[in-house]
Amino acid sequence: MNPKKWFHVAMVLMLMLSLALSACSSGKSADEGEKSTDKPDVKQEEPAASGEKTTIRFSTWYGPGDIDIWKEVIKRFEAENPNITVKFEPLDFGAYWQKLPTQLASKSAPDVIGMHVGIVYGYVEKDQLAPLDDYIKVGGNQDKLPESITAEGQWPKDSPQQYALPWRFTGGALFVNLTAFKDAGVEYPENGWTIEQFTEAAKKLTNTNRFGLLAPGGSMQAGLMGAFGTEPTTADKLHSNYNTPEMLAFKTWVHDLIWKEKVAPNPKDVDSKVDPFVAGKVVMSIGGAWNFPVYREIQNFEWDVAPMPTKDGKSKTYAGPDMMSVTKDSKNKEAAWKFVEFAVYNQKAQELLRTTGLPMLKEDFANSALIDEFAAQKPAHFKVFLDGAVNNGIGYAFTKKYFETGKLFGDSDVKIMQSPNSDIKKELESLHVLVNKEFEKQ
Repeated sequence: MNPKKWFHVAMVLMLMLSLALSACSSGKSADEGEKSTDKPDVKQEEPAASGEKTTIRFSTWYGPGDIDIWKEVIKRFEAENPNITVKFEPLDFGAYWQKLPTQLASKSAPDVIGMHVGIVYGYVEKDQLAPLDDYIKVGGNQDKLPESITAEGQWPKDSPQQYALPWRFTGGALFVNLTAFKDAGVEYPENGWTIEQFTEAAKKLTNTNRFGLLAPGGSMQAGLMGAFGTEPTTADKLHSNYNTPEMLAFKTWVHDLIWKEKVAPNPKDVDSKVDPFVAGKVVMSIGGAWNFPVYREIQNFEWDVAPMPTKDGKSKTYAGPDMMSVTKDSKNKEAAWKFVEFAVYNQKAQELLRTTGLPMLKEDFANSALIDEFAAQKPAHFKVFLDGAVNNGIGYAFTKKYFETGKLFGDSDVKIMQSPNSDIKKELESLHVLVNKEFEKQ
């Protein structure tokens, strides 16, 4: 997940890229093609333990500030592991996902790679990633992360192995302009407020200068979809959910917010170069936690995050991890694992990596001083967002055909949301067929 509006970038990139995500899971170990045993198959891969210098390559995509953060993480890792040098190879999001499949196919990929939720499943099925379960057990790290976060790096779902671990946890928050709330006489919402109350608030917040909310697009729809009791795909991530009554109800409601209630702008009228929330053009907006550093610079109004609205008590928050994996063909798996382990579990790394995301270690969830520190920086209701993401987190179409189906979702949304007379049911039925056909491709 590009932590800086990765979904929207991915949709554009699909017009230029065709990333193949692939065949059948082997469940084999990294070096011998055998099923993993209770011990990591490290064999001749321990030069760091014997004092010999080792260099590993690490590549991932980046957003604003990420390169400097990773450089400091690497510096701290190398200070604790003086026999291991990390060669950092960052790429922008599009270039990264264009280059990585070629590197993996030619067995020239870095030892450690950034990995996206959903996309990991395709690389596992091509047998290009090393399973990490045994390393995790030997390090005693099994219980340090919530299962809801680690599950996104496990495949297949019926007999999962761990092929990717999160280095950062992030999600979508309901951002609110508190100054506009006060001016319109709208109270800060209580946890459990309903979709109907949310809609009424949007009406009160709308005037000639601004809209009450920005209709969510892409992955930011996940939380509200969940409130309607649906999500894009079935639980096994192998079939479309787009022809369900719940999905029709959700899409109709959002369409009505734009065209019937007129509390949200037509998506095609929104300037993609200007954040409408920062500009004061919308009062409520569902966006990523990666916006926190940017929004902290807002001077002309007070802002915060609010609980996601519910329908029949089903409150959901878009959430998911940015992950990292060890490549199957790495000749330095033990050293590569040491770096992954440091980035994921070590506080010297996490205190840096969580600055553009959320705390993700269980020990951090229990650290009230840390949570208060985040709240002091804004948003003040940081814990509301964190609890929602951890306890009610929901992904958005995290499947092995993530890019391909994501483009289909995006194209369908354009047809539905940008026209006042859309045949929403017909569009969803068509999308359902197209998505299932994509899943059937090998």
